[in-house]
Amino acid sequence: MEVRDPIYGLIKFDELEERIINTSIMQRLRNIHQLALAYYVYPSARHTRFEHSIGVMHLASIIADALCLEKEEKRIIRLVGLLHDIGHGPFSHISEQILECGIEKSLLDEYKAQNAHELISILFITYNQELSSILDKETKYRIIQILQKQEMRSLEKDIISGPLDADKLDYLLRDSYFAGVRYGIFDIDKLTESLCSIEISSREKTIGIKEDGVFCLEQMLLAKYHMTSQIYKHRIRRITDAMVVEAVKHAIDYENIPELRAIYPNITVDNIQQCLNNYLKYNDYELARVIKDKSTGFAKDIFMRLENRRLFKEIFAQEIKEDSFKDVVIFNTVLNLGNAERKRIADQISEEIFNKKLTSEYIIVDKQSYSNPTYKHPVEPINMETIWVIDKSNNRHKMKAFSTIFSNPAVEPTKNYIYIYAPLNDIDGYEKREERQDFVKDAHEHILKIIKEVCKNGTE
Repeated sequence: MEVRDPIYGLIKFDELEERIINTSIMQRLRNIHQLALAYYVYPSARHTRFEHSIGVMHLASIIADALCLEKEEKRIIRLVGLLHDIGHGPFSHISEQILECGIEKSLLDEYKAQNAHELISILFITYNQELSSILDKETKYRIIQILQKQEMRSLEKDIISGPLDADKLDYLLRDSYFAGVRYGIFDIDKLTESLCSIEISSREKTIGIKEDGVFCLEQMLLAKYHMTSQIYKHRIRRITDAMVVEAVKHAIDYENIPELRAIYPNITVDNIQQCLNNYLKYNDYELARVIKDKSTGFAKDIFMRLENRRLFKEIFAQEIKEDSFKDVVIFNTVLNLGNAERKRIADQISEEIFNKKLTSEYIIVDKQSYSNPTYKHPVEPINMETIWVIDKSNNRHKMKAFSTIFSNPAVEPTKNYIYIYAPLNDIDGYEKREERQDFVKDAHEHILKIIKEVCKNGTE
């Protein structure tokens, strides 16, 4: 069997893989957009977790061949690639921000999961009856083992979740293609051909790259940097993500909509199966439908704004650095901004800047991090020490030794920003772009003063 993919052409799959693809747990991914609401600014970026999962399966297979893995190892790696994202909730990583509030840390530890969606993926593979009727116990065990955190590096783990993994390579190419941009493109054929196995201890192996593949690796890392700044952290993308998160949190915490509590429950050891059954029913469209049908307040208003593209505006942006926040307590508090501080900042902006013409719930305080070209979307930077190069004499090196770009100390590893969004064009006198721009310029120092005042005594 085969399907045609716009990135790789024909992708082949066997009978077992077809049965998994046809399960409800996989078909659900057809209605979960890979980039959430990025199509508000890149109209064709409507691709989903479904085709990404098939793409990762395909690339994982190519990498397994490059590393000369055995037939059985390759079979398992393909299945892991296919199933690695089944734990994603509505609007992809947006759901993760909400899920993490309700998951017991002991569950993450018990199932060795790095984050919420990886935990849900592992739980689905463990408990879902449809998958259990297709996969034998040994296969399930090996799939889960590769998805889990590991104390030592292995080729199988690196193929799925490592510095040069199939997941990252696929989403960069796929997101670039569907967004209609070219700076996410790199030479995937040369890169995968150049991958090799490097022994880093008597018990550990990692995916490395041959010396002649370093330039295409640099190309991939630069593509990642540009995709992060231009797509993943685009202003409109940030605003729409923040609007959805605030709406869902409000609907759960203040409107007490039972359907939403079923999607984003407090997951414990005792209610795993029930939570998974509820979670499986929801995708982007179902979540939006529930909020528009059940909410009578803020949450519904936000989703109606999104539906009609009446988006919030960015009214404040400031890099979080020591010369802007000279007091070390204020600096550290802004850097680790908590919900209490966000609420107090919004309250004071409502009162002092808008004279309560906007209530504080309509003022969203958002903190974002941007990293250098080694950024791994969405949670962690790739340490350049983890990328290994093998030269023509079979000597092993760290990537920095071969890269004139990424050994440059001038490349800052991480930048942090605080943003504030509000429906400014709802207020008389700010309907026009020029009026809003003047407001943002004039209000900047006042808002900065509010942030410093709120954060001067540290976190609550």
